[in-house]
Amino acid sequence: MNVPGIRPSILPQIESAVRPPQQSTLKEVGKSFDSMLTNLSQTQNYSDNLMTKLAAGEEVDLHQVMISADQTDISFKVAMGIRDKLVDAYKEISRMNV
Repeated sequence: MNVPGIRPSILPQIESAVRPPQQSTLKEVGKSFDSMLTNLSQTQNYSDNLMTKLAAGEEVDLHQVMISADQTDISFKVAMGIRDKLVDAYKEISRMNV
């Protein structure tokens, strides 16, 4: 029985599949999540500022207050969804047998 050898062109594909993810990719995910949280914080502060002005009786457009509150709510729900997916991915990875 003649068994052919492994062709050299396949070896880089096998090595790349076995290699762990690069640190730069993980850092990019972290930076993206950090950017999203910073944006959420700014949106929350803006909404809080408008609501404080409204409660103090200052001249504020009610529509703008409601829009900013809804934007903050949506941003918060998206952030929680992403956090949940990251936690699920971490749990799934930690259950893997190596």
